Amino acid sequence: MSLPATEGPRWVLWRLDDNDNRFAIAVFARRDEAEAAARTFEAHGHKQAYWVEAEDGSPAADERGGIG
Repeated sequence: MSLPATEGPRWVLWRLDDNDNRFAIAVFARRDEAEAAARTFEAHGHKQAYWVEAEDGSPAADERGGIG
């Protein structure tokens, strides 16, 4: 008997507003989709910060050690 395939991590797009409130904006199946959405929000020029974390809380660090 084989084990069922496990799904990869889900990726959460977070926002930090001007009052240090942290909000989950959306959840994605793929990291690249979550990061693309973060870039779209950042392009709007608002003061809020956006980042991506795995649903388990692990930050999505890029090759330079930055956050997603």
